[in-house]
Amino acid sequence: MLGKRVTSALILGAVVLPIVWVGGPLYLAGIIAVALLASWEYARMLAGVGYRPQTPLLFAMAILLPLEAYWRSVPSLQGEILAAVAALSLVAQVFQRQSKHPLLDWALSLAGGLYISLLMSYFILLRNLTSGVYWVLLVLICVWTCDSCAYLAGTNFGKHGFFTNISPKKTLEGAIGGIVAGSAVAFVGVPFLPIPLSHALPLGLAVAFAATFGDLAESLIKRQLKTKDSGAAIPGHGGFLDRIDSLLFAGVVMYYYAAWVSRFIW
Repeated sequence: MLGKRVTSALILGAVVLPIVWVGGPLYLAGIIAVALLASWEYARMLAGVGYRPQTPLLFAMAILLPLEAYWRSVPSLQGEILAAVAALSLVAQVFQRQSKHPLLDWALSLAGGLYISLLMSYFILLRNLTSGVYWVLLVLICVWTCDSCAYLAGTNFGKHGFFTNISPKKTLEGAIGGIVAGSAVAFVGVPFLPIPLSHALPLGLAVAFAATFGDLAESLIKRQLKTKDSGAAIPGHGGFLDRIDSLLFAGVVMYYYAAWVSRFIW
């Protein structure tokens, strides 16, 4: 199991890191591709327990929201996009005669689009900031370190449960190990950013805590939908949504730290 996780992580890193470094349309395409794959997995999980998800709605949000973030140099269209997809998708449910619970199908589809694609779009905004490539690389490395060390610490030292009502295998020791390791990585990455080294600890802690609860948030979804993994595309890790769950929250925290919080501390 560990060997598969390590091999998959190395392959993913070899693909993802050059795309982050290059940026531009290639980076945008990568974000959209991941959002589409994660949205497809989410739709499959909903269908697996009897819902009829609006897959076109999920796919539309996976494309439009990252595109809007990429073009954020023009006046923001995010509000208009969200209003349009919410209204049109609800109207579409009027014509849905085979669903037993059309309102729930619509709400779960819309919520899934917000959860996956809106949060993924923050990686576009983060990459567009000054020194954006380093902000993105730092959040990736912090989260990957947090996830890996949480797994190792939990496997080897875990004795006390951590939100076991949501994820039975989570342990407090694993969570602490992940947060400590993820935070420590920030001390290596912050020197590459236009902020003082004194930012390393608060930034690392904020990202590591966000990653931890991002993982728990997806565990809550999977538990409600009675599934262990969102998919099986990545050996040792599950599906694409399983791989990005921690990043979804951490990317938002990193963006707002970079764009807002750091301005008041410099």
